[in-house]
Amino acid sequence: MRRRAVEIGPHEYKLSGFGCFERQLMAEANREQKMETGFAFRFVAFGIVMAFVNILPYLITRGASGTDGLEIAGWPLRYYEMGGIGGHVDFSPWSMAGNVAIAVVVSAIAAWVFRRGVLRKLRELQTWGTPHAK
Repeated sequence: MRRRAVEIGPHEYKLSGFGCFERQLMAEANREQKMETGFAFRFVAFGIVMAFVNILPYLITRGASGTDGLEIAGWPLRYYEMGGIGGHVDFSPWSMAGNVAIAVVVSAIAAWVFRRGVLRKLRELQTWGTPHAK
């Protein structure tokens, strides 16, 4: 069998003709692609949760401005306020930008923490420190 060097990266070469080695490289590439796809999926999922948590205060207080209450939106930073005894309307783009930044950071951290699966990670946290956890 004729063997020749094939470039697979900037400084990596392999010898073609060794099928096992080629399959191993393909398996590693597929695994890394799955991990990146999974990270993106978890990031988007946690982003949707953070968006819902941001809208939740508005859904709870909707209609309160007609009764001298406040309609508010945003968590942890309040970026929209309407109503009250004076009947004011307030919108803060800086608070909204802060909420978006917090959502991105929390989503990225949560996607990284749960990279091996939510149930497996919760089980690890539940048995953390026990002598025979595995």
